[in-house]
Amino acid sequence: MTEITRVSLKNEMDIVIAHQRMISVARFFSLPVSIQSTIASSIAEVSRIVVDKTDRGLLCIGVEKGNGRFLLIGHISFPPNTDIGLSEEGLQYAQLLVPEFHFDNDARTASIIVGIWIPRSLKLNNARIEEAAEFFSTIQPITRQSRLLDEKKNEFISVASHELRTPLTSIMAFTQLALDAGETEASTKVLHYLEIIDHQVHKLHILIQQLLDISRIDSGKMDYHTEEKGWNGYMKEMVPTLTHMVPSHRLSWLPCPAEVLVCIDVLRIEQVLINLVNNAAKYSHPDTNIDISCSSDSQSLTICVRDEGIGISKNNVSRIFDKYFREESVADKYSGFGMGLYIASAIIREHNGAIWAEKNQKAGSSFYFSLPISVP
Repeated sequence: MTEITRVSLKNEMDIVIAHQRMISVARFFSLPVSIQSTIASSIAEVSRIVVDKTDRGLLCIGVEKGNGRFLLIGHISFPPNTDIGLSEEGLQYAQLLVPEFHFDNDARTASIIVGIWIPRSLKLNNARIEEAAEFFSTIQPITRQSRLLDEKKNEFISVASHELRTPLTSIMAFTQLALDAGETEASTKVLHYLEIIDHQVHKLHILIQQLLDISRIDSGKMDYHTEEKGWNGYMKEMVPTLTHMVPSHRLSWLPCPAEVLVCIDVLRIEQVLINLVNNAAKYSHPDTNIDISCSSDSQSLTICVRDEGIGISKNNVSRIFDKYFREESVADKYSGFGMGLYIASAIIREHNGAIWAEKNQKAGSSFYFSLPISVP
């Protein structure tokens, strides 16, 4: 097993930390939220039993390869002959949650191994596992205070966003009415001011929607309504919208050689595409290319959005999908809050896909996401 991170199991707070740490590792590998929750719940249940019996438990989270696939593992060790038995109700429940569960408690070793297979469609490799180990080596320990503050922050974001939507909706509606009436009743200057208001209100609407989405993602309340769509047909409908969004750039779309069926929430995947195309335009000069292409194999469809912009530093390629993350070198030059890519990554994970980025050799960046193919 390649170890990624570890947590000492001494008291009840460590149970919470173990649960959150497993969620974080699973999220790093773009596992669907349902799988994140399943293995983290199993880990928490085992950790609770260990903490009840001893203050010398240890959780090691890692990945190992077997049968051509990767297995995400939580290895919980404790002193030999600790009074823990497989007949305990909590362990039986934890065992039901995961496909891999091994218990060993004798005079020489004492451990419980909880594991879940990582879907092949996520295309996990050794380099990504090493990135995870390096990333989690820098994480500060979770404390009770930091967890409570995070919960309060999310609660505030959710409430504030909902409260802002009501007056904003009224402003948007009356601004549009004023624009419609202004075509015959207002001067050119007033119309110009109204257009500026409309544009800025639209930007504020997007910001509030992103805050609400983050609140829903963090609380597991993001809704999805999926349907089967042919990707080329879907993109044919989307390209005019995407082109209209980036009039200062040359947007091109290369269809798949053959139609591919995917099961998607069309509005959420539209949100991902809009975010990636807007990002490409933001960080590249006007009158440069933004290219969208696709490829597929027997299991998954892969979409690429390529630009000719400033690119991504090698050190931050694995961090740009983190919530609120922004590169220091661009934070003062480009507006943004680091929410769009985090939301996009959560949407793709919920579609059982993967999302990643690469720095182009010559200039710019390439953002990829994959979706499982629907089998007729």
